[in-house]
Amino acid sequence: MIRFATERDIPRIVRINRTTVKEDELVGYALPADKRLLADEDRLRTVWAGNSVGELLVYVFEEEERILGFTQIRVDQNSVELDNIMVAIEDQGKGVGGALVEFVENLARNLGKQYVTLGTTRNTKTGVPWRSYNFWVKRGYAVEREIETEEGRTYGFTEIRFRKKVLN
Repeated sequence: MIRFATERDIPRIVRINRTTVKEDELVGYALPADKRLLADEDRLRTVWAGNSVGELLVYVFEEEERILGFTQIRVDQNSVELDNIMVAIEDQGKGVGGALVEFVENLARNLGKQYVTLGTTRNTKTGVPWRSYNFWVKRGYAVEREIETEEGRTYGFTEIRFRKKVLN
């Protein structure tokens, strides 16, 4: 079942964020843990509001009262931005990520949005995209552009922007 996240879900969200990928694997692809809001329970609690973090809505995939994964989205004028999606390492390969993506795509359609957009990263030192790159391509997402950001310059990555039309 996919549902809105609540404050009581914070410990599991943080655990998934901190344990799904080893910190050394993220070097050149993402912010370090001390800079990631979802990697710190106390910081996350300070910005939690109902079922959102700022303008990002948070949903969890729950099975038998256990959270297997989560996603954060932002609803924009013409699209839904899939800001983050993570699945617990022990639950990867079970269709949780695909179910969360399908949920976001259906939500976008139901809201009358034409697109789902998202970003992944490319290590600027090696030129290799983050491992989710093929996940998005297989699901029909197309690269729109690649951009540099201040955070990316600091931590060694560029952002690859994807888009998929979900409503004609």
